[in-house]
Amino acid sequence: MVTKYHMPVDIHFGIGCLKELTGFLGPSDRVLLVTDPGLEAAGLVDRVRAAIQPAGADCRLYDGVVPNPDAALVEQAMEQVRDYHPTKLVALGGGSSIDTAKVLAALATNEGPLADYQWNGKPFANVPLPMIAVPTTAGTGSEVTMCAVIVDRDCKKGINGPAMFPAAALVDAELMASLPLYLTATTGMDALSHAVEAYVGLGANPITDAYAREAIRLIGGALWGACANGKDLKARQDMAMGSVLAGIAMDQAGLGLVHSLSSPLCTFFHMAHGEANAVLLKYCMEYNLMARPERFAGIAALLGMRTAHMDVFQAAQAAVDGVDRLFRETGVRVPLASFGMTESDAELVADNLPAFLLANNPRAVSKAQCMALYRDILARETGN
Repeated sequence: MVTKYHMPVDIHFGIGCLKELTGFLGPSDRVLLVTDPGLEAAGLVDRVRAAIQPAGADCRLYDGVVPNPDAALVEQAMEQVRDYHPTKLVALGGGSSIDTAKVLAALATNEGPLADYQWNGKPFANVPLPMIAVPTTAGTGSEVTMCAVIVDRDCKKGINGPAMFPAAALVDAELMASLPLYLTATTGMDALSHAVEAYVGLGANPITDAYAREAIRLIGGALWGACANGKDLKARQDMAMGSVLAGIAMDQAGLGLVHSLSSPLCTFFHMAHGEANAVLLKYCMEYNLMARPERFAGIAALLGMRTAHMDVFQAAQAAVDGVDRLFRETGVRVPLASFGMTESDAELVADNLPAFLLANNPRAVSKAQCMALYRDILARETGN
C-alpha cells in the first residue's frame, strides 16, 4: 500500500504565539479580519488588531460569520472583498470563520461564483490570497485541513483541495481560555470524533494513526480539566494540540458515519457542527465496533480505561463507555429532540447524507440502517 501525506500549513503553536502574526504582514498589506460578533464582544478582535498593528498593515473587519455558514453569507462577505481588495486574510474563530475565510481567499483570485467550485467541480486556477487561521476553539481542526464546508441547497458540502489549506495557523491556547463550558465540551468532542473516525476508517495509514492516537490521548486527558477550569492553560494547550493532530489525521485519512449523520442535522435543525458530532459519537462507535474491534480496544486504552483483563470485544466496548463518560461528566447534554428532531424526520435526514463519508466508514451502512440509528438515538435519549 502506498501512503500519501501532504500538509503544507505553517503551524505556530504555544501560549503567546498570536504576536507572531505581525511576521506574516507588511506595511503594504490590506488585511481582512474574518470573525463572528461574539469574538468581538469578548475582546479577542482587539487582541488580533493589536497583533497586526506593529506590521503597519491596514485592517478591515468582517464579523458577520454565523454557525454553519451558507452560500448567501459567503456572497455577502465577498462584497467586502470586492470593495476592500485585501492582500491577506486573517480568520479568527472556530471552523465557521476559518472555512468562510478559506473560501473568500480562493474566490478573491478566481473568477466565477462559489457554485462553480462547490457543485460543478471547477478547480481553482489561481493561488488564493494568503490566509492565516487563528483558532479560538479546540474543535474543528480547520486550521490544518484542505476542506471548507459551506451550506447550500439544503446540504453541507465541502470544497476540497490544496487551495483550501491556510498559509499558516497560529494556535494560541490563551485565546481559548474564555471559551464557555458548553462550547469547550462540544468542540472538544468534535475534535475527538475526528481522531476516532480517522483511526478506525478505511483511509487510515501509519502516519495518520500516529496523529490520531496522540490526539485521542491528549483530548481524553485534558477535556475535563478544560471544562472544569477554562483558565487551566495546560489543559487548554493539550486540547489545542489534540485538535490540531486530529485535524491533520482526518484531513489525510477521511471521516465516516459520525460526520455523515451530523451533516443534515446541522442543515435542517441548525445544530452546530460540534453539537451534532458530540451526541452522535458514542452511537456510531457502537455501530462500528464489529468492524474494528482491535482499534476500538486501542482507543479504550488511550482514554485510560482499564482493559488488561478484557478480551478484545470487551475492550472495544470500553472505548464507547469511555467516550460516553468523558462527555457525560462535563455536565453537557445535547439531545436531538431539543433541536426539534422527531422520529418522523429520520427519512428526511437519511436522504441527505454525504455518501463519500459513508464510503470511508469501516462498516457498511445503508439508508435504512441510518434511519434506524437516528430513531434509536432519539428513543434512547428519552428512555423509550
